[in-house]
Amino acid sequence: MDSEYLKSAISQFEYYKMLGEKTLAQLPDEALFWHYNEQSNSIATLVKHLWGNMTSRWTDLLTTDGEKAWRDREGEFVNDIQSRDELLQKWQEGWCVVLETLRSLREEDLTKIIYIRNQGHSVLEAINRQLAHYPYHIGQLVFVGKMLAINWTSLSIPRGESRQFNADKFAQPKHREHFTEEFIPQPLPMSETNQKLRVAHEQLWQACLNLSIELQTKQVNGKWSAVQHIQHITKGAGAYYRYLHMDKDLIQHTFGTTSRLSKSFDEVYSAYHKRLAEVAKSTSRFDPEDNASISLLTEIDKGRQIVEGIIVQLATWPDADLDKYSCPHPILGNLTAREMLYFTIIHAEHHTTSIRKLSKLL
Repeated sequence: MDSEYLKSAISQFEYYKMLGEKTLAQLPDEALFWHYNEQSNSIATLVKHLWGNMTSRWTDLLTTDGEKAWRDREGEFVNDIQSRDELLQKWQEGWCVVLETLRSLREEDLTKIIYIRNQGHSVLEAINRQLAHYPYHIGQLVFVGKMLAINWTSLSIPRGESRQFNADKFAQPKHREHFTEEFIPQPLPMSETNQKLRVAHEQLWQACLNLSIELQTKQVNGKWSAVQHIQHITKGAGAYYRYLHMDKDLIQHTFGTTSRLSKSFDEVYSAYHKRLAEVAKSTSRFDPEDNASISLLTEIDKGRQIVEGIIVQLATWPDADLDKYSCPHPILGNLTAREMLYFTIIHAEHHTTSIRKLSKLL
């Protein structure tokens, strides 16, 4: 029961984090710093206050008072954040402490007594306290955002659509589901992800093997040959394989961590193809060699070992770590480890399509 409580609490914190982020994304920069009068708070000030509370309450949750000596609560209400980037940095820093701490808790921790300004709380009571506090301020943030957005997109059921929304819900059989699941992208089950990874690469290799030996190395209009596509994919998957073998402390030091939710498979697909439409190019470290120096069968054998190695290594990663650790991508920026896994599948699928198109041009 307690483990279900923790899972539910994390989902609800993530839900309100998502509401805040969808509001911030709809606003021009100047709206973030607007406030109605001297007694009201701008969105930037609300974020600064949440950041101060979060870093104080959740740092060393089990061992120190939640009101840290270093916290400057009065300073949190000074409207001095200078940019959207600074605002988002504080937003992510605060949420990172909250979610990392929650994910580290065990069932037996919930009954432990901790203190906030010397007032004792069970850990469960402290979680409930913030589950009321943070949505209170997120609601203020959304309210101000709705007033200042040029074209506001509803964060819940749009006006006029309640009847249809209810009809869709009641058309489904009764089932157990957390209410946040339809709003927060859910990761693919790992068994399904592993299968997609294998299939995507097998289809890639088969598309090349279906060509004659002569056509496997033929270039058209300066484009990569089929075997060059294969080697490019091998290099990319190999980089992810090596990343998964890195020590977690080294990953954190080198690439950082994040508290944001991983994008869904479809969202990563859309982001990648959007960048392709902007004429994104492969970086030189992933460029293939000349045709003559590539052995197709060697590349396929290497690729199979890498794919199976990725699957074996993923089994050693706690699921939460796939969303926690950052993994750099040359054209998509910082992804989570889970998003990079999705990209590795999508990347192979994309180049399979390229090889099949190439075969029609030859």
